[in-house]
Amino acid sequence: MNSIYLCPVCQSPFMVHEESKGLHCENKHHFDINEQGYWVFSQPKKPKADSRAVMRAKRYVLESGIYIPLAQAIAKVIAELPQVTSADVLSQLDFDCGDGYFLRTVKGILAELKPELALTQTGICEAENAIFAAAKAEPSPTYIVSTLKHLPFADESFDLVTLIDKQLKGKELTRVLKQDGVLLQVAAGPRHLWQIREFIYPDLSEKPVSENLPKELELLHSERLSLTVSVSGEQAIALLEMTPYAWRANDKVRHDIQHAKFDALEIDFVINVMTRK
Repeated sequence: MNSIYLCPVCQSPFMVHEESKGLHCENKHHFDINEQGYWVFSQPKKPKADSRAVMRAKRYVLESGIYIPLAQAIAKVIAELPQVTSADVLSQLDFDCGDGYFLRTVKGILAELKPELALTQTGICEAENAIFAAAKAEPSPTYIVSTLKHLPFADESFDLVTLIDKQLKGKELTRVLKQDGVLLQVAAGPRHLWQIREFIYPDLSEKPVSENLPKELELLHSERLSLTVSVSGEQAIALLEMTPYAWRANDKVRHDIQHAKFDALEIDFVINVMTRK
C-alpha cells in the first residue's frame, strides 16, 4: 500500500508493509515506528535538541494558558476555510511542531466548533526530545523526527500546513501543500512581548506588519490578534526563552526581567492564510 512518505535515504516513495505497518521503499530501506510511538526518519548532522531549560520554559508558558486565545483564533480560521465546508477529512502538517501543544489544543477546540470534521494530523520536528514529549502527551497525531530542510513527504500531500511562530523559508512547505490547500502562518506581530523587549532594546520602535510572501503563494486572509496579559517575572523569562532574541539578554537584563511584574504584557500575532497560486 502506498503512503505519502518518502524514504529519507534515497527519496523513493515509501510503501506500508501490511503486517508490520512499517515503511519500506523499492531499494529495501525499512523503517518502523519506535516504542515511544513516533518515527525517526533523519536528523541534521548535528542533531537538534531543546535544552531542558528551554523545554521547561515552553511547557511552563503553554500550560499557563497564555496562548489559548491564539489556539482559539487558529481553530476558528480553520473551521471557516472553504475546504472544511466541502470535505469531512482534512490532513494537517504542523511544521516544527515542538511538543505538539498547538496540534492537540487546536484539535480539541475544532472538535467543538466542527464535530463532523475528521482532522488527521502530522507533526514534524528536528528535536527528538520535543517529539518524545509530544507523543507522550497525545499519541493520536503522527509524529516524525526529521531534518526540516528536506521534508520526507511526497508533493501535494496535505490539505493544511500550519507554521506557528516560525519563519517561512524555502519551498518545501509549498511543495507538500495540495494545489487547493492552505498554508496558515502565525507570525509575531510588531508589538509582541513589547514590554519584555524594551529591557533588551532601549531604542525599540514599532515597525509595520510585513507581507513579504513567497511568489508561489497568494494571501487569502490576514488578521491580527492583540491582547494583554498579566504575567510574573518568571513567566516573562519563560516567554523570552521562546524567542529568537533570547540570546541578546545578558545576566543583568534577565535579572531585571525576572524581578519585574508585567500587568499588561502585549501578546501580538498576525495570522496569514495563504494558498498556492
